[in-house]
Order: sequence, then structure tokens, then C-alpha cells
Amino acid sequence: MYKSFVYITAILVIISTCFFTAHAQHLNQYAYQPQSVKHVFLPAELANDEFKVLDEKGDEVLLSKTGKAKAWEYSGTKVTVADVSELNSNGKYQLVMADLQQEIEFVIDNKAYNKVGIDLLKSYYMARASEPILEKHAGIYAREAGHPDDKVIIHASAASSKRPEQSTIVSPGGWYDAGDYGKYIVNSSITTYTLLHAYELFSEHLKTVNSNIPESGNNTADILDETLVNLKWMLTMQDSNDGGVYHKLTTKSFCGMIMPVKDKADRYVVMKTTAATLDFAATMSKAARILKNENKELKQLSEKCVKAAEMAWNWCKANPAVLYVQPKDIKTGQYDDKHITDEWFWAASELYLTTGDKKYKKHINFEEQQFMRPEWRRVNSLALLSMLADKDSADDLHVKKAEKHITRIADKLFGQYDNSAYKISIVKFPWGSNGEVMNDGMLLINAYLISGDKKYLQVADACVSYVLGANPLDKCFISGYGKNRVMFLHDRRCEADGIEAPIPGLLSGGPTNTVQGDCGEETYGTKLPAMSYVDKVCSYSTNEVAINWNAPAVFVVLGLDAIYSNQ
Repeated sequence: MYKSFVYITAILVIISTCFFTAHAQHLNQYAYQPQSVKHVFLPAELANDEFKVLDEKGDEVLLSKTGKAKAWEYSGTKVTVADVSELNSNGKYQLVMADLQQEIEFVIDNKAYNKVGIDLLKSYYMARASEPILEKHAGIYAREAGHPDDKVIIHASAASSKRPEQSTIVSPGGWYDAGDYGKYIVNSSITTYTLLHAYELFSEHLKTVNSNIPESGNNTADILDETLVNLKWMLTMQDSNDGGVYHKLTTKSFCGMIMPVKDKADRYVVMKTTAATLDFAATMSKAARILKNENKELKQLSEKCVKAAEMAWNWCKANPAVLYVQPKDIKTGQYDDKHITDEWFWAASELYLTTGDKKYKKHINFEEQQFMRPEWRRVNSLALLSMLADKDSADDLHVKKAEKHITRIADKLFGQYDNSAYKISIVKFPWGSNGEVMNDGMLLINAYLISGDKKYLQVADACVSYVLGANPLDKCFISGYGKNRVMFLHDRRCEADGIEAPIPGLLSGGPTNTVQGDCGEETYGTKLPAMSYVDKVCSYSTNEVAINWNAPAVFVVLGLDAIYSNQ
């Protein structure tokens, strides 16, 4: 009897899934920019059918046909597309088809990306570790200050003669890394770099972006003020005695789903590593070039960053391959990396761009590198982006090589987008797949800036639509947005604050089949990577948040906002 019940239940699930798919519609659930390519994905049986679009008055503004049906192997679904890109006036619209049970509503708004981008950026204020998050800036999400980190213990793995085991250092500030309360140099580095790079490329526009943080209105762009919060924390993670940088600051184990103020466990800095120290050197060098053009105080900070970067490099020369090994008594995030030639390339490139010292130049060896989209474990392409942004400091040959490699990656991404049933560049779904999508977008925007070819902009814009709902799950992955919005993020603050809706502006990690045991394997119901996702707190593999995923989202959304504002 029990087996019969299971079989019947399974059949009903399949039937309901088929019904849902047959009537599914996938589109940007918040709003398109007027200049955006605007795709609405529809069930395959609506292929080659006529559709029309009505404006708010009910007037027909577009008459066209859907395209051919196309399958996407990563989702196991088949869709057609209605292209409504020629509509470019602000307003609310309805897409109508004879075989659709109801109209499909969508919005065009030239302020949409500005609003989404501000919330994405504001998420960093909400993640500040050592200060109270104030009601006048955070509304209902205000909270007490979290970890003061004024007595951080030197772990045995980090001990030295001048900083012995159980001695303490002061390391306040910065951002909580993800759904937990750790602070990790490797992940902080790419995050801080990405926000700095956005400011470097779009500074004039970003100076107009007010995210309502305590520093707003101080004549420094909010994005730069916010980035400095983490940059200054990173400086405290360097041992001033030798230049080495601690890999992470953390408790020995993850706490439960409690607010940060209630986590009273001891905090430790854990071993110095070559990867963390190289990432630190690269980020400090990037910051130094940007801050030297700011006010007097930030110029002084620029000088401090250069010195810190050079000290870090010297430590790495003396310790070229100290890889992270998780101590037995530490159970928090590892961010371990066994291949660090890309970190050497990144750090050498950034230091050369900043100092002009030829001792760094000899370590800029393109032939040793395999370039691809950036990610915390793959950072060499960040060096290429810096070379292109600071051509005056880079050698002509380096610039030409950087252009070649960035264009090659962007062309590959365009090909993947062009072949995709859902018009998206992603073809692999690792942990944090939505972060991969947004890093695609960042790389594509850089390709557009060096070439002027709008096909790259088109694909970058599609990355935004994808995380706002134009995906086979019909899920808006940015909290606070969309009809089918993410609600149950794996984030201790959002789970413990007693507020139903999560903090807005957080990008969920997104679908992956790399881990399916966090909520029980039966929860996911599929091995298809683009469909392996559940909106549940237990799903740390698909529904956690992280600063390194939000950063490229900030870059892409506000970068597009900047570009479109000037067109």
C-alpha cells in the first residue's frame, strides 16, 4: 500500500510539473531598461505564434511572432522567445497571445537598474561587522553592532615569535563574508577589487549614487566609502612584523542561526598563506592607484596601501607556496587553493601598475596563465582588467595581450548566450552559479568598453534579466524583487531577525547540483544543474549569500546604469 502511494504521488508530481512547464513564462520580473534587449521565454508549443503587446492605455504597440522552440540541456526544458526589444518607452505593458491563459505583464523603467544597484550596494552596509546598523539607514533591518573583534586570538597555526599562540590582536570592521560571521581575506580581496574597479571605470556616475549610508554626503562616492570599510579591515590582517597576511578571522565553528551580537564565541586569526597575502597585495595596489586621486586623507591611505602591498610581496617571495590547510580544530569556510600561479600574476601586475618597479614585471608571464571569468579561486583575469583600465601605467604589449584575452573570453560567452534557449552565457553551474553569471557580465562590460561592440553589452544585460527572473526556475534571485522572489536565504541575520522578508539586495547563490545533501537529496528532485535549487534556509549550497557574488552584481547593474545614462 505504501509503495502504491509513493508511485501515485510521483506521477502526480510529474503531471503537475508538466502542467507548470507548459504554462510557464520566464522574464525579468522587475523592470527592463529602455535600452535593454528584452526577451520573454514561453512554452515551446507557442513557437512561431503571433503575439501583440499593449501599453497601459490598451493600445497595440507591437505585433510580432515568437521564434523557434529550443531545448536547454541544463534545465531539461524547451522554450520559445518573444523579443520585445524594440519597445523603449517607460511604462507597463501586456504581452497577449491567443493560446495564453492570461496576459504577461512587464515593465520598462529607465531608473530600474539604479534602484536595484543601490540595494545591491547597500547590502554591504547591512553586513558591517563591528558597528550598529542604524534605523535611519536600515529601517526595520536595524540591529546592534556585531563582533567588536578587539581581542582576536592568534591561533596556533598563525603563531610567531612576536605574536605567540593565544596572544591577541585588534581587527575590527569589515563585512561578514556570507551567511556566516567569518571574515576571509581571499574572498574579501576579489570583492573589494570588484567594487574598486567599478568606481575606477564609472566614477562620475557612481558619485551620484546615494545608498543612504552613514558616510553619504561627505563628498566621497558611497561605493568608495563602503569599500573603505572593508579595505581598512584588511589592513589589520597583515602582521606588521613580517608582512604576511592571515587567511581568515573566524570562530572555531559556525554558530547557530543567531544575530551577530549573540555570537560570543572566541574569534581567531588562522594561518598566514601565500594566496591570501598575494590577493591582499593585489587589492592594496589597486586601491592605492585609485585613492591617490582622492582627498588628502585618502591620499595618505594610498601611501599606506602601497607599503602594505610591498611588504606582502616580500613575505610571499620568502614564503612562495604556503597553501591553506584547515587546522583540525577549525570547522569554518576554507577558501583553500592548491594552484596559485594566477595569484602571483595578479599581484605582480597590480604592483607593477602601481609602482612601475621592473622587479614585478618579470613575474607577469602571460604564457603560464589560462584566463577565464574571474572568481575567488581564479584571479588572473582581474590583472587584465586593471591593465585595460590603467593603460598609462601598463606596457603597450601588456595592453594588447589583455585586450586579446578579454575579447576571446567575451566572444566565447557571446557564443554560449547565442546558442542558449534562455539567452544566457552560463553553461556550468558550480556553487554560486549566480555569481558566475554576474562575473560574466562584468567581463562582458569590460569587453564592450574596449571595443564599443554592443553585442557584449547585450549579453551583460541578459545576465541581469536572468537573476531577475528570466531563468527556467522563474525565480528572482535578488531579495526584495520580483513576483516569485527569493525569501528563505541561508543567512544568519535574515533567519534570526524575526522579519519575514530578507534584507533586500542580496543575491542568492543559485542553482547547482554540487551539493544536494544539505536539505536532504529528495528535496531537490532533480540532478539537472539549472533546476537544482530550493528556496530554503537549509540549502546553503543554493541559497546562501556572499559578498563576492554581490560585488559583480553591483558592477554589472550600476555599470549598465552608467552606460545607459550616457547614451
